[in-house]
Amino acid sequence: MSNTNSYSPLNDKLVIEFLMKPYVEGIEITQGIQYYKAEKHLTDTTDIKVDNSMALVANKPAWVRVYIRDRIISGRTVTGELQVERNWLYPPIWLPSATLPPQPPGFVITQGTVITQLDPDYATERSNILSTLNFIIPADLMSMNIRLTAKIWLQGGNTNSPLNTFQISVNVMLLQTLSLRGIMISYNGPDPTVAGNPPPNINLPAPTVADLQNTAAWTLTTNPVQSQGIFSSAGTMQWSTPLTGLATGPGGCSPQWLALNAAVAQVKANDGNRTDVIYYGLLPSDTPIQNVGGCESSGVSTGPNGRQITMAHEIGHAANLSHGPCGTPGDPNYPVYEPYDPVNTPTASLGEYGLDINNGTIHTPTEKDYMSYCFPNWISLYHYARLYNNNRFNPQILKLSKPNIPELVDPYLWPWEYIPDPPRSEVNPGNLKMKAQNIISIIGIFNEKHQAEIKSIMRVNALPSIPDALQTDLVANLVDERSNNVVSVPVMSLKSYGHDCRCHGKRNPDDFSPPFVFQAMIPDIYSGTELNIIKRGNDGKEDIKIWKRYAPESKPHISKFEVKIIEGIGVADWNVEMSSDYEKDFCLQFSKDKGRSWNSLATGIHEDRYQFQLDDLPAETLLFRLLANDGFYTATMESEPVEIPSHPPIISILHPNETSSIIAGRTMRLCAAVNTLTIPKTRIKNYIWLIDDKEVASEIDAWITAPAKGNHKCTFIVQYEDTQVEVTVYFDSTELNNNREAA
Repeated sequence: MSNTNSYSPLNDKLVIEFLMKPYVEGIEITQGIQYYKAEKHLTDTTDIKVDNSMALVANKPAWVRVYIRDRIISGRTVTGELQVERNWLYPPIWLPSATLPPQPPGFVITQGTVITQLDPDYATERSNILSTLNFIIPADLMSMNIRLTAKIWLQGGNTNSPLNTFQISVNVMLLQTLSLRGIMISYNGPDPTVAGNPPPNINLPAPTVADLQNTAAWTLTTNPVQSQGIFSSAGTMQWSTPLTGLATGPGGCSPQWLALNAAVAQVKANDGNRTDVIYYGLLPSDTPIQNVGGCESSGVSTGPNGRQITMAHEIGHAANLSHGPCGTPGDPNYPVYEPYDPVNTPTASLGEYGLDINNGTIHTPTEKDYMSYCFPNWISLYHYARLYNNNRFNPQILKLSKPNIPELVDPYLWPWEYIPDPPRSEVNPGNLKMKAQNIISIIGIFNEKHQAEIKSIMRVNALPSIPDALQTDLVANLVDERSNNVVSVPVMSLKSYGHDCRCHGKRNPDDFSPPFVFQAMIPDIYSGTELNIIKRGNDGKEDIKIWKRYAPESKPHISKFEVKIIEGIGVADWNVEMSSDYEKDFCLQFSKDKGRSWNSLATGIHEDRYQFQLDDLPAETLLFRLLANDGFYTATMESEPVEIPSHPPIISILHPNETSSIIAGRTMRLCAAVNTLTIPKTRIKNYIWLIDDKEVASEIDAWITAPAKGNHKCTFIVQYEDTQVEVTVYFDSTELNNNREAA
């Protein structure tokens, strides 16, 4: 009989070849933060998840980090490729989509390489982007079922003789979109931050949709949403009060911010009080602001132009996130990520390693979630998971039978007034269940003296509820001529959270201690003779009427309303007769679908004439409507159709910008927002990126090797029809010693 355990030189050769070959230990795929070998750094088993279990979203780029090892020797230079396959068929058939080269550089100044190691320290390797072979999957490949195959070989080899391969599969079936509705605020008032008695007056124009896009860049980067957002304008409003007061409570807003959000809430009502968009009041960057940097009040957010993290923070509140527990106690459910947090003491740590897809910057688990008041900021495991499949981002589950990404919806059409593509059966119906109704919107502030300061009364067609508001013990009534309550509705508190208020603690959102912004939406089914607000009595006490307003002798009468385009500017003129003693208040709206959907153009107008810019309006035939509010009634009149002339696409460079962290020789992203929603018939011909006037890319979203140390000019050009539009930013590129990560 033969001895099966006999020695064979072939076995030795195979073992030696096996031991001598570098190999792939694992793959991490991330769009912002991801689990990878979590058991090697997290000490609480409840925090540990399997590799790549943080879900990904469709139509957003992802970085793939390939971790490479050696078994006996180290220090060899390895390169490779990443094969991307997708399937959307049944039975599943993997179809090749792309073969991607590695990104520059590695530990040596060589394109797309890495130096092998035997047993590197986990934290050192994970926190250094140069320790892995890195690939970028573009947005158009990030959808459906994806299979990734990494092949590696020694420098000088090729794909035909790989040393090792490694394969993983991921599911990318959720599409989320940032749909941001900007309320453009001009400022004309004093600036107490500048010495003077009295302080000097400043007059600042309202930002634009392009500014809104720029300010949203960080939100698009960190949040689980697709790369391109839907950006539109809900019109303009004027403001004249400095935002320099102290917060009314820890983690809250100042009285001035509350008053501003009450005014912004009026714009929201004038715009239909939509739930499919996030409303954001955008202030001029030089508005006098101190102590509180931004404020959110139950779906109404405000912040200054250019403050990207402030916007992300307030949008987080709009998506029902509370503060992270650092600098303020915050969300009691925020996890403790040990060993990065003290035992049983959450400090808003990230919990895992984050990655900025714009440049590959690694964020360590000790950094702080941007919903906290601690720094530096990134998105945590906890809040990333809470924003995934979040109704504020209109989540859609993609169909395997239809692999194409749905087109962006038209933000100037009410979603309940048209059939979207894809049909409603294939999208989240959560925001489409309600329809606009005729309501009486009462907005005000319940102040420290327990008085109702009414800021706005208007009869408007809008959605009749505010999902994130809290019911108070106040009731609003519409009263008839016999003093009977025709309709009674609860007064809702718009719970308010501030950003960067430099304070500690958080006011309980169920605490209705004044001041707070409130809104009541009374069904407009009767003209009425009185509006009032009562405070319900407790323990047998009588109700207390804290505010009332009687109907004026006659309703407003509009005798003239016309809109013209004069030298490229929109001009609206009207004549209105009012018998009310209250200050007359006018709002403007426009419609592109013959009056089915109405969009806010301007609110808080007190004159009989208004001029407006055209660039943020749809270049189509529009109807305009005037709403004349007398403090009780609202009269309306529509204009004749007005043709809005064509204008360029609204474009913005999202990355790079003046604050971008760019390292010479590393990968840098070129990403732009191109908004053609106001000119839907426009055909884009080409995208062109220039760095220092030299063409470097031709896609809306591209990656290049960052230029040498110094100040650089970045220009983005969109060629369309027979013309073009361009925008330019400047950025600095820096170097690191030995081309390694900074400590």
